[in-house]
Amino acid sequence: MHAFDPNDYRKRVLAAVERRGGIEQSDPFELYDIPLDEAETLGDAEVSARVAEVWGFWQRQRDHPKYRVLVGLLVENHDRLSFLLLDASARRAEAIRIRREREQRDAERYEMLDTAISRLVQRHGGVPAAKVPGLEEIGAMGGLNAAEVAARLRRHRIIEDEQPQAAPAATGALTDQRRGQIRALLAEWGRLVEDPPPPTLLGLLGLDPSRATHTGEIRLRADALRARARELPPGRMRVVLDELLVHVQDLLEPGGPVVAEYLASIVEDVTAELRPKVRAAVLVEDELVGEDYEFLFDEAIALGMDPHAAGRLLEDLAVELGSRAVGSARHAPPVRTPASSAPSPAPPRRLWEDPLKAARAALRNGRPQEAARHIAEARGLDPHNEGTTPIRSVSDDVERVLAEAALHWRVALAARAATRYVEALEHLRELRRAAADVPPPTGHTAEIDELLAEAERAVAEADRLVAAAAAGPAADRSRTLRAAQAACVDHPGASEELAATPIPAPGRVTATRMANGSVRVVWAPASADDVNYRVTRLQPDGSWRVVGRTRGTELEDGGAPPGETPVYAVAAAISGSYSDTVRSDAPPEPRADRFAPPGAPGPPGSMAQTAAVGANGSTVEQGATTEPGMVGRASDERGASEPGVFGAGGSIDRGACGGHGAVGAAGSTIEHGTVAQPGSGFPHGQATEPNPAVQQTSGSATEPSGVARPDPAATGPEQTTSQAATSAVTQDDPMPSGIPVVTDLAERAGLLTFVWPRGITEVMVVARTDGPPAAPDEPEVRAWKVTNMRYEIDGGVRVPPDLPRPCHIAVASCRREPNGKLTVAAGFAPDARIHWTHA
Repeated sequence: MHAFDPNDYRKRVLAAVERRGGIEQSDPFELYDIPLDEAETLGDAEVSARVAEVWGFWQRQRDHPKYRVLVGLLVENHDRLSFLLLDASARRAEAIRIRREREQRDAERYEMLDTAISRLVQRHGGVPAAKVPGLEEIGAMGGLNAAEVAARLRRHRIIEDEQPQAAPAATGALTDQRRGQIRALLAEWGRLVEDPPPPTLLGLLGLDPSRATHTGEIRLRADALRARARELPPGRMRVVLDELLVHVQDLLEPGGPVVAEYLASIVEDVTAELRPKVRAAVLVEDELVGEDYEFLFDEAIALGMDPHAAGRLLEDLAVELGSRAVGSARHAPPVRTPASSAPSPAPPRRLWEDPLKAARAALRNGRPQEAARHIAEARGLDPHNEGTTPIRSVSDDVERVLAEAALHWRVALAARAATRYVEALEHLRELRRAAADVPPPTGHTAEIDELLAEAERAVAEADRLVAAAAAGPAADRSRTLRAAQAACVDHPGASEELAATPIPAPGRVTATRMANGSVRVVWAPASADDVNYRVTRLQPDGSWRVVGRTRGTELEDGGAPPGETPVYAVAAAISGSYSDTVRSDAPPEPRADRFAPPGAPGPPGSMAQTAAVGANGSTVEQGATTEPGMVGRASDERGASEPGVFGAGGSIDRGACGGHGAVGAAGSTIEHGTVAQPGSGFPHGQATEPNPAVQQTSGSATEPSGVARPDPAATGPEQTTSQAATSAVTQDDPMPSGIPVVTDLAERAGLLTFVWPRGITEVMVVARTDGPPAAPDEPEVRAWKVTNMRYEIDGGVRVPPDLPRPCHIAVASCRREPNGKLTVAAGFAPDARIHWTHA
């Protein structure tokens, strides 16, 4: 059995099944891409693997713009379709049945082609080469491709003859793409107004094609239609009409050559539509006469041509195909005969023509079942098979409409059951337009008008709720939009508004290792109703794994790996939309009241709280605060800082507020109102000098790194010293943005090497020639991203050869968030820098 190729399967199987009318026109062997000839030799394991492979492909294609309806039906019927394939004995019996069905289907597909070939052979002693294109088009009506027709023709002698060359197609400013857009818009307009679609822009204006040169009348009618469009409520109907009026303005209102070009495009479209039908009609008799002429004449007028142009077009097509158009009594001009000559005998009456004409009329009126009954009557009145070609042509159209109606019914009922009323409405309207007499499938009793009314009520209710959400209070907006979506799941307005409404994120997330080895994840609830939460765990390779979903605010992860407590992220979900994620290793949010006067009340977790919680669950004394970036444990009750807070051995001055008593880069303490001297680098144990400018400003603010920032009003040399010290500490954060940092930067064999921290898979390498870089986003730096996979392949980081030497290089760690966003650390760790001199 050949390997499964998704792209080939989509083109070869899905396209063919869709073209034939759905899964009822196929079989399990084709749908699961299992060769019928190998059904008896394949093992159960091979077949089961192929069924699972195709099933997975269907799941991935459920949102495909062209095949989503077909794939939805395949997924829905998967159990029924695959049941007989998974057992060897049942599979062999099913293969025998499917072979018979395929042989019968092939006989039906070839019937029309074989009849035409047989009559040509009787008349010419073979198949004239000039008739081969016509036979290909007849074969296409039965679902045959050119290769299948050629294989059938190899049974007969081909009579070679000269074939006239077709004139090259004229080109104009009206592109094929624009013509296709106009046809699509006209068809959609017909569905929206629940009437047969106008064939041309002239038909949209209610004008006969012969009035195309009356520019004044066209402009008056276009203006009246624009006024009607302005009265329509916002929606798809108004959008379609506005777009059509743009084409009217560009192609009809200018008059002259522009209108002539559009009329020529109409003739081209009608010619392309009627050519295969004219070819089929004149293939054997070499004349276009009687009922065939009248039917094609009416169809040309229905496609947007005036009677004179329609008659001329049929004559030209007949001549082009080596025949002639005799016409009918209704359209043929009177012929004078000499008085002495005897009247010619009337042609014999063909009894099958009247029911065939009734079948065509019923099909045009959207009643295919009635048309099928007339087709059966016509076949009964044609014992000598004289009308096989026209009867089969109409019969194919009837079968196609019936197959499409069955598909529309299935999709509409499935959409109704899932409250997808917008989708259901589209298919129900198409049913009423093209197949009003086709009943629902067995087991369903609701009439089409009843279902249409139900769908329209649901869509109207959703419209009302969406409008109420836009006009109502913001607090009720999400609840009202969810009610609209509950009334009509696929309502576009409700979905768009819900997608634009942000979902509030949950509060702070904490993860605690329990005595039994599992991890308990707790978070503050989001400020919304009917919220679900998704909890994910950071894997060692940097990916995220979903560990659970819950409506509560805590979850126990029994599958957490031993050792260090993993990092978790929690996101709130409402109706399938997710909030931003909140991580358990995120630093505390800065508080707006952290510099409030002593004794001032504050929110939970602020400095006014009697006991605040540190970054990892430890307690911080009253009056102390942890700054953003201080990832780790805060000072204990003896005043000594535990490892993890801005270096080892540092301390936070008891009772400090803001930057008073912040921690130095290597464990030193910055006492109340002190700053380090410029260039000191804060070596371990080095004292700092007082700064009077800071001492006299007890309420000074702090930088995110924990260093006191002097009062902006202060001036003098002391101010410059303080700013220099602040910059030095900001650049040397031991864990910028709370992301683990690389260590041991070195140069080995011309490559930059370092040790990757656990859980980090991407870094940003930053270089600067005029000094050490302070941040990855400085405009003067040159930066590039490196993944751990590339690092392993190259054995290190290749420094670009065009980078000037010597230079300063720093490495910032990156974190991949659960939503796929890449977060780059805001700075560099002290050990993540190197002076690069290697050429």
